[in-house]
Amino acid sequence: MDPLFSDMSREDWEFAVLSCLLVASISLYLAIRNWKRSRIIEDTPTTKLRSAHQGYVEVSGKGQFIDDQAIYAPLSNHPCLWYHSQIEQEESVIENNRKQSRWRIVYNRTSDYRFKLMDADSSCYVDPAHAEVNGSEHLAWYGNTEWPTKTLLLESQSLIHGFSNHYRYSESLILPGQSLYILGQFTTVSASTQHKERAIMIDLLNEWKKDQADLQRRFDSNRDGVINQPEWEVARQQARLEAQQIHAQLVLEPDVNIIAKPEKSGYPFIISVYPQKQLSQKYQRNTLIALTVLLLSVGGLLLLAFHKP
Repeated sequence: MDPLFSDMSREDWEFAVLSCLLVASISLYLAIRNWKRSRIIEDTPTTKLRSAHQGYVEVSGKGQFIDDQAIYAPLSNHPCLWYHSQIEQEESVIENNRKQSRWRIVYNRTSDYRFKLMDADSSCYVDPAHAEVNGSEHLAWYGNTEWPTKTLLLESQSLIHGFSNHYRYSESLILPGQSLYILGQFTTVSASTQHKERAIMIDLLNEWKKDQADLQRRFDSNRDGVINQPEWEVARQQARLEAQQIHAQLVLEPDVNIIAKPEKSGYPFIISVYPQKQLSQKYQRNTLIALTVLLLSVGGLLLLAFHKP
């Protein structure tokens, strides 16, 4: 018997088989996932925003703030279009009678603020919620407080300095003015369809309830300190009238184009600073890596099958 397997117990063999099966399953899933993304990127034609159809599209342009209202990353305080921020704390654990250090995530946030995409002819909004973001700007630095007392502007401290600190801060950013490639659901909506009259009325009533003194001043007609059912109906009628006026103003506002997460789960929502060809090559490389790991894990399963204790 191979010396590598001669001292393997039944429990160790079963653990090794299960590990290989798990790795093979994950590798197969990643290979298929990355291959599909590569094919979708290559097969979906790039369109101009002005001529984009309603549905799944591939567009490109430059990212900008909406109405020059900057978004700031919470850790570095750097102006950006999108961020993913994370704080990790170093902690000591005992494993196999040995003291080891590991990093535990104590803060994790991804931006869901909208920003604008502009090409040569037109513009649209981008809702990055649930997007698969491929960025190029990454920050990492260390400190001894849970929230960073020092911020960075696209530069990193030495890793040696990190050995004496117990918190690690990291951020990935998309910056204003960067060229972006986006695959997602393109939809044209109007302000009036986004905000129905009934929803506006309910929002108004909820807002009025927060100020009970003003609510009683306006609608407590018998001055008994309580809004009874007839008085509440008057309040509802007033809210309905104001909601109609607000909705009438919304009808006059121009339509808005938005790219967001596709309604169909089989289509990826990708925001990338890398162009189409480079992004497709990235997914192809990931596919080959996953297939290589898959073959190695299958080879491990075959070896284990021939050396069953």
